[in-house]
Amino acid sequence: MMEAKNQQGKPVDWWFIYKTPEHTGNPKNQGFDFLYYDPDCNALELSPTGLDKNNQALSHTLADIFNAPESGGYIVYNDEHADPEKNKSEKGHCKGILAFDKVSDSALYLLHSTPRFPSDREFTLPDDEMIYGQTFICITLPDYQTANHIAQQMLSQQNPQILTESSRIPPSLREDEPLSQLFHGTGVSESETPSKLPFRSREGKEFLLTAKSRKWGKDFWLDLVSPALQCDLVVETWRRGAVTPLQDNDSKEYDEDVLTLDFKIPPSINYEWHYTKDHAKWAVALKNSTSSLPWVCIADMNRMVSQEKRGGGSLCFQEPRLWQALKNAEEKLHLLVQPASA
Repeated sequence: MMEAKNQQGKPVDWWFIYKTPEHTGNPKNQGFDFLYYDPDCNALELSPTGLDKNNQALSHTLADIFNAPESGGYIVYNDEHADPEKNKSEKGHCKGILAFDKVSDSALYLLHSTPRFPSDREFTLPDDEMIYGQTFICITLPDYQTANHIAQQMLSQQNPQILTESSRIPPSLREDEPLSQLFHGTGVSESETPSKLPFRSREGKEFLLTAKSRKWGKDFWLDLVSPALQCDLVVETWRRGAVTPLQDNDSKEYDEDVLTLDFKIPPSINYEWHYTKDHAKWAVALKNSTSSLPWVCIADMNRMVSQEKRGGGSLCFQEPRLWQALKNAEEKLHLLVQPASA
């Protein structure tokens, strides 16, 4: 049975992890401290166990994936290989795992932001990524076919780079199934038009997977996600290059970039960092006169001009407590006005 596992190793509908950068919160934090949330949590919580230990949600979930019975399979994809000579720049800027079992009619979807992970079925994060913040979201899908639907969208949009050394497909998988085509790199047909894939978790929570290919050529957040949700966004992503050119106009549409984050953990711990220490990719809705919905988006796309030529996607859902926690952590913001030509 493929399903997300919580901090205690028990089945859970979905979970979210925000790994903190090293030396935040306390000097002994080597980059393994993380904040955790699932439907049974009252708030985004500091985990008592670090990501370098086995008794936490990510490790429990990966152990189930990699120790799946023969009927189970998993496709690991990442825009960075452990061996950089294997990287293909035309592939999508996306990272995650699709795991599935046709016999038990079960599947899960894990989307994250960490390069070269997991490499060769290892649970540990790359040493040089501990300095940065990273995000992970894992969803227990309602059935096997939903994993095929996600794989089909990847074939037409994200076009991910498959880490075959970390992946496995069962003998029962037919060659014409999208999961098989995704693993083998066949059936890829990148669309010039983005797509939205709504689906539900096993317990019925609604998610929207919005994705675009490298052929679309526009800003992922300003031109796709914001209009899809019909709201303005506060966006936190890796920004190390030019962002979409902006100009003053009378448009009411705008997004904001996060400059500084500060998660206040009772009674007196602050996990605070600048965006240059964050490799996470996420956004929350700006509640205003046009929208009051608590949208949260966890993605694998950055807000940079270079990303316009890469495929990728974002999982968006409404979750008031998680929305509030991320919103409260936004210390400093930079306003981005929608270009007049958009």
